[in-house]
Formats: sequence, structure tokens, C-alpha cells
Amino acid sequence: MKKLKLLYIIPNLLAFSTATILIGYFFSSEYYLKAIIVAVVPALILAIGFRIITYRRIQFIRKQLYQILETLEEFDVDEPKKVNFEESPFPILNDLNEYLVELIDRVRKNYRANKQFTQNASHELQTPLAVIKGHVEILLQSPRIGEKEIESLAIVLQNTNRLSKINSSLILLSKIEHQRFSDTMKVDFEKVAEEVLKNFKDLISIQEIKIEKKYDGKFEVEMSETLAEILVANLMQNAIRHNVEDGFIKVEVKEKEFSISNSGISPKVPMESLFKRFKRDSEVEESLGLGLSIVKRICEQSGLEISYTYENGNHEIIISIPR
Repeated sequence: MKKLKLLYIIPNLLAFSTATILIGYFFSSEYYLKAIIVAVVPALILAIGFRIITYRRIQFIRKQLYQILETLEEFDVDEPKKVNFEESPFPILNDLNEYLVELIDRVRKNYRANKQFTQNASHELQTPLAVIKGHVEILLQSPRIGEKEIESLAIVLQNTNRLSKINSSLILLSKIEHQRFSDTMKVDFEKVAEEVLKNFKDLISIQEIKIEKKYDGKFEVEMSETLAEILVANLMQNAIRHNVEDGFIKVEVKEKEFSISNSGISPKVPMESLFKRFKRDSEVEESLGLGLSIVKRICEQSGLEISYTYENGNHEIIISIPR
């Protein structure tokens, strides 16, 4: 940019200097002064005028671009309100506005189609699964079926329940990705953890898992309360499911982080893959491979960081506020 400016300035300076020297050589000082005035004043007026006009045009374009950005920031894919941009005297900005309106319309159509598909899939899948489950349960209670049939029906029921859970988890992921949780508030993770521990109290007691709690500060995050409960519940369920005999679960709250650690065997998949969908860390039948994927998606949407470590039989997942 500086080189381009020099390419324009240097020739003008050379021309002006040459003209000044020639006028001073061939004409008297009176003519010399008049010539300078005649040459310089219009040039200065022209330069100042050009500068003012250019500055005003730039300011006007900048103002219109900021208006476009503000309109885009206020855009909500869930609202049916049509997006309108101010008309501009510059054709290129009007073309940009038209393109953005078309793009927004396409985004809304795709979003509605995806949302409708999710709702339909949820309804259409849950109904036949409930029917299958109901009939299998009736057959299992029949006194006329043999032991082999009971085993086969038990497998059918087990996989039906698994399909139902997968369906519910995928629907939940879709809701999270489409930001359909509006109960945003300042969430205290210590209170959420205590509530979740209360809900899992019986399961923890059955598996004889020792619970350790360490609360060294307040970990509060502006986010959906529902998503915070789902996040902690999934971490707790994961810690219970993948624990060992006479194991432990440790819940720790600090000023800028929340962590759950548990005893367990070393992971069977690479650590970086644990947060991907359908990646399972064990052969536990109840594991869907979606729990940690849901946790990671909630963290991404809520502006939180998540990390996992395993050392000396201890799994630890840390949720923290970015520094």
C-alpha cells in the first residue's frame, strides 16, 4: 500500500518541483509568486475536496456495513420474521444484501426441514419401539414359552431398549445443536452435583462405590440449567458405569473448574476419540457411546472447555472456563 502511494506522490512532486524551478528561472519573482499561487491553490482545493468526498463515502459505506452486521447478529433462525436490509446507493452493497437475504431464506428452509425430520423421526421410531417392547414383555410372562424362547425375547427386549435410548440421545443432541434450550441463568455446579448425586444414590449404593466431595470454591456459569443437569448427570452415569469393584468417584469444585474422577481400567480407544459419537470405552452393554459426545456438545455451546486424562487407574474429566 505504501509503495502504491509513493508511485503517485513522487511523479507529482517531481513535476511540481520542475515547474517551480523553470518559472523561477525564466520569470521575475512577481510572476513566480503568481504562478505558484495559481498552481498551488487550485491543487490544494482539489486535494482537500477529494479527501473530504472520499472520507464521507468511506464513512457511509462503513455505516452501511455495520448496519448489515447488526441485522445479521439479530437474526434468529427460529423466528419467522423477514430480514430486511437498508437500500444503498452503491449497487455492490445492494447485490450483497440480496445475496444475504437469499442465503438466510435457504438456511431457514434447511433448518425447518431438519427440525421437522427430527420431530417426525422421534415420533415414528418411539411408537413402534414401544409396541415391540410391550409385546415382548407380554410374551415373556407367558407360561407356554420355553427357556430358549425366553432368552431370545430377552435379547430382543434388551436391543429394543437400547434403540429407544439411542433415539432419545440423538434427539437430545439435535436439540442442543439447534439451541432449543432457553432457560439460561447463572448455574451453580455444586448445587447441580448434589442434586445429581441424590438421584444416583441408590445405584451408587448397589455398586458400593465410595463418593468423595471436595468443594473449594464457586463454579458458576451462565448457561441453560437443563443442559447443566444433563452434563453432570451424563458424567456421573459414565463414572458409575465404567467403575470397578470397591471403586470411588470424586467430585471436585473449584473457582473456575468442575471435575469428576473415578477408578477404572485404562481406556480401550484413543483418548482423543472418546468424545466422538458411538465411541465406546468399554464392553458395557448399556454404553451407547453418546454420553461424552453430548457432554462435549453442551460444553461447546456454553463456552466451556473439556479435557480428559487417565493416570494410575484414575479417569478424570475437567470442565473449565477458558482462561
